[in-house]
Amino acid sequence: MQKFQLNCATIVPRIIVLGSWFMKKILGIIVLILLLCGNTYAKEKKIGNGLSINIPEGYHYFELTLKQIITRFPSLDINDFQIEGFDLGIGIDAKLVVLSNEKKTINLIDDFSSVTGLAKLENEYYEPLIELFDNPGFLKIIKKYVKKKFPKIERFDDFEELWYIIEDLSEEEMQKIGTKLFEDKRFHKKIDIYIRPFIDKFNSDYKFDKTTVILIADKKLESVDEMNSVSTVEANNFMKELIKVMIKESPKDPNIKFLKKLKYEVAKNNNGNLYLYSNDFEDSVTPKGNIILTSENKKFFMMFSTCNNKCKSTDFLQIIKPTNIYSKSKKKLENVVSTSNEVDQLTDNLIEQLNQLNDLYKSGVLTKEEFKKAKKKLLN
Repeated sequence: MQKFQLNCATIVPRIIVLGSWFMKKILGIIVLILLLCGNTYAKEKKIGNGLSINIPEGYHYFELTLKQIITRFPSLDINDFQIEGFDLGIGIDAKLVVLSNEKKTINLIDDFSSVTGLAKLENEYYEPLIELFDNPGFLKIIKKYVKKKFPKIERFDDFEELWYIIEDLSEEEMQKIGTKLFEDKRFHKKIDIYIRPFIDKFNSDYKFDKTTVILIADKKLESVDEMNSVSTVEANNFMKELIKVMIKESPKDPNIKFLKKLKYEVAKNNNGNLYLYSNDFEDSVTPKGNIILTSENKKFFMMFSTCNNKCKSTDFLQIIKPTNIYSKSKKKLENVVSTSNEVDQLTDNLIEQLNQLNDLYKSGVLTKEEFKKAKKKLLN
């Protein structure tokens, strides 16, 4: 993706499916991702949990704890930052670190991190977008589209009526609507003339280039030791099966569909900790980027780097280098870079070679001692 834009693919679903709770929920999530603290230009900086990162020249550094977020926004609490079904050890002292090489990104962080800033964003973007429903031309396009694509939705004459209808929809129905809106390029083109002023204003006020977000949990996880005890082959097989289950359960979810073609790596670093890494995060909505999920000192660690503008790649490797988190283990088997397909290939090749050895032994080409030595060498 050449340039981050507030385009139809990202703004249309918000116009249609978000309502009065938009600011609390969406801004609450964004506040978790984009935080304000201060900036520095040091080459290396300690970020907590015994970890240090490199800060590339020209980058700005930010950090904030969950406790600080909740203090600034009393309407939020610790439960707003938990993922149902997953214990990531996110407590009150969990820390979020943000690095960016673009000053205008900082301006957006500043706005999202204060009451006055949120009010500014609501006044300049959210409310004017909702007022578009008072425009006869825009409302006509929306009505026609909803009637054609979602015939079960009742008639409406303004955004408030539409919102009351949407509130009664099930989660599955909302998911279907979101998927269609994200994928319908013709619809995006039709309403572009109405939302283009907001897009241009946003791209003028704020700008994204290279951004890195780091999440460091503060609570130790009991499951880490058990997780790190498995081999990378076992971990890859588990990951492959997990993706299959997720796709099967939500085949039309746009947040899940990309997993079908996702290229990833499961391995162990020099500390013996399993990690999941991918540099394959790029589609029509998400900019190209790198992500790693792992643990350090039994605490969850995540780092995500994006390249949103004209940059060809992120600074992920440079930033993460001092942590030793993304580094292959010295053990031979742990050096295998495996995608889901490569795991199958590795297993098939091993079985094939064992069968060949067995045939050579049975035919008399290899002695019993030679067979044992060759088999041991292959398995090692």
